[in-house]
This record gives sequence, structure tokens and C-alpha cells, in this order.
Amino acid sequence: MKRLPSELAALSLAEIGSKLLGLVAITYLARTLGPEGMGIIALGTAILMYGSIFADLGLPILGTRSAAVEKVSLGSLRIKISSARLLLSISVALLGGALLWFIISNTVSRDVAILYLIGLIPASLSLDWLFQGIRRIGTLALARILGMTVYLVMVLALVESSGDMIFVPIAWGGGVAVQALFLWLYSKYIPTSSLETKPLDSTPIKLMRESIPLGFANLIAQVVLQFPIIYLTLFESSSDVGLYSIAFRVIVVFLMLDRVYYTLFFPIISRSAQEGREVLQRRFYRAIKFIALIGFFLGTVFIITGGKLFPLLFGNEFRASVPIFDILVIYFILTLLSSTLSFTLIALKKEKLYTRSLIVGAIGFTGILLLPLPGDSQLVAPLALVVFQLITFLVMVRHIQDEIPFSIERVVLFPMLVIMVLLTGGAMVMHLSPLIVSIAVVILALPSLLFSIGFSRDDWQFIKRSIL
Repeated sequence: MKRLPSELAALSLAEIGSKLLGLVAITYLARTLGPEGMGIIALGTAILMYGSIFADLGLPILGTRSAAVEKVSLGSLRIKISSARLLLSISVALLGGALLWFIISNTVSRDVAILYLIGLIPASLSLDWLFQGIRRIGTLALARILGMTVYLVMVLALVESSGDMIFVPIAWGGGVAVQALFLWLYSKYIPTSSLETKPLDSTPIKLMRESIPLGFANLIAQVVLQFPIIYLTLFESSSDVGLYSIAFRVIVVFLMLDRVYYTLFFPIISRSAQEGREVLQRRFYRAIKFIALIGFFLGTVFIITGGKLFPLLFGNEFRASVPIFDILVIYFILTLLSSTLSFTLIALKKEKLYTRSLIVGAIGFTGILLLPLPGDSQLVAPLALVVFQLITFLVMVRHIQDEIPFSIERVVLFPMLVIMVLLTGGAMVMHLSPLIVSIAVVILALPSLLFSIGFSRDDWQFIKRSIL
């Protein structure tokens, strides 16, 4: 926990940099391919995410947790986790590619999806999980931005029109391969064992079995997360899929915060779980207050600015993505809040409770999609995601409160009411001066949230001591 501020700065800057590079790539692809082309790419990435579920089986989370507690040889852990992931990814690429060849009739859509699945093979060799577990944050951050840079350069060099769509998954695979190679080369400079560690007493097959509970949880989460793309592909046009995809991809860009937060706090919470419940409770509560402050504040900024930025960045064709984006902002806030609960349950080795929470949320998600709700399917799909994340969050709250008492009213309900009042008031007077009113709402949001959440000077000092 005594890492220097430079590590947090490196991770934050690299995440911001890599996501900005990703945003540049998305913007370029949206303007080059249009809504229909983005719909085909979205379908390919959805299939990629489904494939990654079976290619990973929760092994990266298992590896991070094992590396964080510092009881096993890192060299042994690296080889066995990577071997298991490589075996799974090759199997998924072969079986998935053969299946897609017969299922998808559109040649371009099929080829894009198959190439994305092939990219799972270099992705399986990436050691993100290892560097996260041992908190070599600077190296991990550099690898991520290097991979994204390669992806962007390849996209800009190879994709000049909608006819070059096939090069998008190739560029993704190239970026992932460079990132994996960099981390493997750098891992040779890490001490792999000490007198206090012992070789990992598991074969790759045993590791797969051990990671299945974590993999099952990821299966549920990813099936739900990517299903709106499948849902819209089945019932709407590729252009409609593209409109949803752009809104969702922008949210994913800003979920870099969740990745930074998880990378920093999962090892801390994992160690805190071994230091005693009092230590865990204190760190957990302050951590979730911190992420609630960030989530609600940024959510306010996104809603205020989204309507103007989408046409500016992606063109007037994507103006219809704005209502979808506004709904997904709620999903963004709930995802940040749920992250603390999920990795705390995993740190407590209560993966089954996490999985049950996801199952209940998935039932709510399915219900929303099956109900004959009025309105556009493009809005029903993001609404279903919000319902999934909300139900999952509430069920996890109940499980966490059995272990760590905390006030959900102070962390969620009070700040939510404050933001609703600010946004409603701003909307009522927005016609007077849109720019001034927007700036005023954003300025008022931060102190209002600090007060409603109860974020104190002691909380801030804790964050600085623990992370910085």
C-alpha cells in the first residue's frame, strides 16, 4: 500500500491517454463507417466479449488475488495461469469461428467476428492481472497505452472507407499482441520467488476449475452487457445498432475510472480482508464514498454536455444517440458503485454471493426486454442495462451489510436527490442562458455532493495515504 504518487499518476494518465486514443479511434470509425458500419463492428465486439468469457473463465481475477497475497511463486503463477488461458483461447477461437461460419450469412459481419475471436489468442498471453496483483502500476499503464497507440495507428493507416472494415479487428489484435509482448518481456525483471513463497500447487486444469465461480459471474455480467447489441441486431437495423453502439462506447471510455479504481483498490481490499473486519470496514466505507462522489459528479457533467458533444464529435447522424447516452449515464454511476461491492465480496471469498446478485439482476434485465414496453427499442435496451445494474447493486448491498454495516442512504440516496434537484432546476432556467446555467449546475454539484455524501477531511486524508 505504500506506493509512490507517481504510480497512481502513471496509471491515471495512461488510462486517460489510452481512452482518449480509443475515443479518437471511435470518432474516426464513426465518421468513416457510419451507423451501419459501426453496427457491424459492434456485433463483432459483442461476440468477442462472449468469447473472452470462456477464454478467461475468471482466471485473471484468480491470478490477481493470488499475486496480491504474496504467498506463491510469481514465476509458477505466471506460467500456469497463462497456459490455461492460452489453451482456452485457442479452443474458443477454433470452435467459435467454425460456428460463426455457418450461423452468420453476411460475409463482412462473419469475417469481422471471426477475426475478433482470433485476437483472443494474443490477448490470453497478456499479464495485466499479474502486474495489477503486485501493484506494478506504472508498467501496466505503459503497456495499456502502448497497445492502444498501436491500435489507433493501424486503424488510421488501414481503414479509409467502409470497404476496409475488416482491418478494424486486425488492428485490435495487433494492439493486444504488442501489449502482451511488452508485459512478458518486462516480467522477466520481476523476482519470481522468495523464501516466503512456494510454487503454485495446481495444474492449469485445476486452475480452470477453481476459477469457474468467478468465470460464471463474468459470464452473466458479459452476457447482459453485450446482449443489447444482439437484441438490436435481431429486431432493428444495423444503423440502429450503430447509434446504440456509439453511446455505449463513449460510456465505456469513461469507465476507465472503474478500471483505475479496481486496479488500485482490489489488491488493497484483498489485503484488508486478511487484516481484520475493522480495518476492512473502514477502508471499504471510505472507498465507496470516494467513488460515489466521483460517479455522481461526472454523471452530472455528462448529462449537461452530452447533447452538444455527440453531434460535434461523431456528426449529425449520431444525434439520436444522445437519449441513449443519457440513460447509460445512470448505468455508469451504478457500475462505479457496484465495483466496490463486487471486489469486496471477491476479497472475502464470497464469489457465490456475487454470482447470485448478478443472477437476480439478469432476471430483471430479461424481464425488461421481454415486456411489451412502449417506446423505441433503442431506449428499452439501455433501460434494461440500468435495471440490471440497479438490482445487482441492491442485492450486493444486502450481502455486504451482513459483513460490513454501512449507510446506503448517505452514499446513494442523498446524492441522487441532490443531483436530481440540480438538474431539474437547471432544465427549468436553461432557456435563459444555456452556457451560464450549465456551468452553474456543474459548479454547484461538487460542494453539494461533498455535503450529501458526508465526505470529510479524514476521508480525503485516508484516500491520499492509501492510494497516493
